[in-house]
Amino acid sequence: MGRPLRLKAPGLTYHVTSRTNGGRLYLHAKQDRKMLCRYLHRILLKYDVIAYSFTAMSNHFHAIIHIKNDADISKIMCEFKTLYAKYYNRRYHTCGHFWGDRFHSTIVQDDRHALACLRYLDRNAVKAGLVNHPSQWPLTSFNTYAYGKKHPILSLTPHPTYLALARDKVGRREMYISFVLNQEPHLDDLHGKLWRLQIFGSQEFIAEVKRRI
Repeated sequence: MGRPLRLKAPGLTYHVTSRTNGGRLYLHAKQDRKMLCRYLHRILLKYDVIAYSFTAMSNHFHAIIHIKNDADISKIMCEFKTLYAKYYNRRYHTCGHFWGDRFHSTIVQDDRHALACLRYLDRNAVKAGLVNHPSQWPLTSFNTYAYGKKHPILSLTPHPTYLALARDKVGRREMYISFVLNQEPHLDDLHGKLWRLQIFGSQEFIAEVKRRI
């Protein structure tokens, strides 16, 4: 069976994720996660891509990005992943494949679906049992959205749906914290499911995207 067609078009928001080869814990060191952020920052600037959210786990990463122009998401991610793989192999004197299968991408509607994705990324380490609170996991987007703290490496842009939560920044932050910390079971439906989707949105949005591609 061939690989599924990757859906691409300018002006779309994507959730992207990729795992290390064999799921090995190649990103366990803080320095490695910092370098991953630095290479992503470099590539996104090069292609003028908006970064809404990013989190690096021990064997994979998640990002929510917006392609403003006709840049190719496959080229962007390939260049980013290659840069980091070369860094890692130099640092640890290894060779061979660093990343496993090709990255997965899901087109995300810029509404409540995007907000659900932001929560999914910010709760990833909590869901994995690595920390008790999303603010405790380093180099994520949670502290930016929840407390207004600038990410130490990435230039994150607040998502439009987040900005629409309230008129003032204090209200937005309080609502976002409440939403992320809410432990109602249905809010965690994305865990284990998002990577299977090509488009995450309403039926009307899905149909519109398919018409454009």
